[in-house]
Amino acid sequence: MILRLAYIFLMCMTMRCIKTIQNITQIGGHKTITAFLLATETLIFLLVFKDVITGELTILVIIAVTVGYVLGYLIGSYIEDKMALGKVIVTIKIAREKSNKLAGVLRDNGFIFIQSKRFYSHKGKLRKIHQGIIYRRELPKLKEITKNFKIVASVESLKGTFGKKIISSKDYLEIDNLN
Repeated sequence: MILRLAYIFLMCMTMRCIKTIQNITQIGGHKTITAFLLATETLIFLLVFKDVITGELTILVIIAVTVGYVLGYLIGSYIEDKMALGKVIVTIKIAREKSNKLAGVLRDNGFIFIQSKRFYSHKGKLRKIHQGIIYRRELPKLKEITKNFKIVASVESLKGTFGKKIISSKDYLEIDNLN
């Protein structure tokens, strides 16, 4: 019974971990990775639920499935955060007076953001909007360099981009140093 519970727990954990990563890769437009993960998750699903359906369904089996799914989700999220696939669009709202300083800090760190002319908040105060597309793996760096500014920022996943190639902040700084 203990081996069966461990098997069910580990398989459910693996299945949910794969499912979490698969959802993110699908949003990011990585079709080949998504298809492979979908096939793997389906195979594990069939193995687990064959065991659950043919074996005795007890409270311990239900707990093993539930805890396996929860832990699998957490592990999958952690792995996906470390992989940081894809690109995101970042929108930063800041007071007009601090906008030029923020633009300088972004530029000095290799981030390419466009800046709005003006935008009024719900209270009628003048604000500026900075918007840019960055690689998800660069999000921690962006958060770090903007932590001393009073901003409101939002991040949205992008399925794809086209046209001119988007470069990383590191590549931008290297190109900028050559000129």
